Formats: sequence, C-alpha cells, structure tokens
Amino acid sequence: MSNNDSSQRFIYTTQGVCPPEIHFKINKDIIEEIRFVGGGCPGNAQLVSRLLKGRSIKDVLDQLDGIDCRNQTSCPDQLARAIIASANGRLKPADSFRVHQDKGDYTKVGLIGELVGNHQTLAKVLAHLKDERVQAVYCLGNLTGRSADNAELLKFIRKQKLTAIQGALDWQLAQTEGTHNLPNLSPKNRDWLLQLPHVLDFQIQRKKAIAFFGDYLQQLPGFSDFEPFALEMNMVCGLTNFMQDETVFPALEAMIPQFQADIIIFSQARRWGHWQVGGKDFISVGPAQKKECLNWGLLNVEADAIHFETKEIAA
Repeated sequence: MSNNDSSQRFIYTTQGVCPPEIHFKINKDIIEEIRFVGGGCPGNAQLVSRLLKGRSIKDVLDQLDGIDCRNQTSCPDQLARAIIASANGRLKPADSFRVHQDKGDYTKVGLIGELVGNHQTLAKVLAHLKDERVQAVYCLGNLTGRSADNAELLKFIRKQKLTAIQGALDWQLAQTEGTHNLPNLSPKNRDWLLQLPHVLDFQIQRKKAIAFFGDYLQQLPGFSDFEPFALEMNMVCGLTNFMQDETVFPALEAMIPQFQADIIIFSQARRWGHWQVGGKDFISVGPAQKKECLNWGLLNVEADAIHFETKEIAA
C-alpha cells in the first residue's frame, strides 16, 4: 500500500526556542501546513501558521528573515531554517509514523489496551500489575476517547512515566481542536499526543516484538510498503483481518520468513487473543475495561517459549 499524496511532510528539531519540534508540509514549493509542537505560545503559533499557509517557499522565507526573540533565534527563524534544510535536502521527509525502540530486554511485560479516557481504570490495572512484578508496562493505543476525563488520563500517564503509543482516536484528537465530534483537548495535550510514537519496538528475551494499534497507520500520509514493519502490519490488518480469517493462515505463513519481528501485537480488533503461526506469535490486545471486568495482558518468556495470558480484575 502507498499514499499518492504529492505533499512531503517534515519534522524539524528546533534549537533555542520553546517548541521542540516544527511539523510542516510542502507541496511543489507551496507551504501546506505548519505546526509548532510541544511548547511556546499556541495563539501566536496558530496565527503564523494561518498567515503562511498556501504561500510559496520564497515568499515565506522573505517574511521570516531577521526575526529575533532570544538566544539569537526565534520560532520564525527556526521555521526558516527548517524550510531551507528541507529545500536543500539536509532535512529528509518524515516517515509516515514514529517508531519508539525500548532498548531494555525483559522477561515479563504488561500490556494495557484502550483506556478511552478512564484514568481510574488505569490506576486499578497498574495496582494489579505491581503484584505481578512486571518489568515494563505498555499502553497500546486509544488512550483517549469520547470522554470528559481525557485530560486527567493523559496527566496520569505522564505522572506514571508510562510508555504509550497512539491509537486511531488519539491520532484524530491530536490533529485539530474538536475534530470528528470528539471532545476538545488543550494545545499542550494535543501536542503531547501528536509526539507519541505509533509503533513500539521492544525485546523480550532476545525476541523482537512490535506493538501497534491498527490499520489507521496505513492511511497516514506517506505510508509505504517499505516502512519499518509494514509487512507485518499489512499481513495482520489486511490479509488476516486481525487474525479473524484463519483460512488465509497458510498464505500468512508463507510471508513470515520476511518478517522483522518475532511477536506482533495489535489492538484494533478490541478482543484478546493469541495465535502461533509459522514460529511467530500474534497477540490481540482487548480493551482495558469490558462490562464489569478490567483486563490486562501478561507477556512473558519461559524456557525460550512465549507465554501470554489475559488477567482479569473485578471493576
């Protein structure tokens, strides 16, 4: 699968200004989109973005020249440097999704499915996880939902310093204020969601595992079959319909020698499951709360074999 959008998206890491990143899109020398992410004055940033959208690179650079704020630079100056770097090839187009690599090597990992804004559910699950002495905890998408408590949930995740990835709802909420009939989040929280990785890459007893939410990644601008782990995603999301079509498992097994990962974890199907095909483990992570029960997944390795079980807690 590939996206035929001619726009190119860039992420520039700033120096000396409040926002740590500038995200922007260019289409044939025309600025399509600018977003200052992670800090600074959101009002001024939005004004700059609106005024420059749709203008040529030359016009934009003329407007940004000579603006100073502090540290002998400014947000407009950093934007100019970003655009120049993209034009001369020093700044490469961004990948369609972000991959976070956890460099630890664990034997016991806790997996938490979609929380949809419920910080009380997360607190109860974490208390149970501590009793199991897991070494790492991962929140696997749709942290937020159609909930008035999204901000509290995100604050709690940050306080606990949990590793989390974006789900489809998180991605929608991160884009623009009040989109898709979803509740509003503050600019700070939307920026935080936007900076979350989409894919997690980690090790469990020298076996490579990846975790992602679902097929919304395949719709992101620039998605390509040559992206890291794209084959695993295509096989899980498309070929097997999240492992629900077992008639295609022989075709899946034929593709498995080309996989980069040994364990493939996904969340979109909203159910818990574990399949072993062609020497690889496929794990579906269900929601953290279902009816009157709370759930989380325990992934561990014993005698070089992968074990997975769903833990249930009274709500």
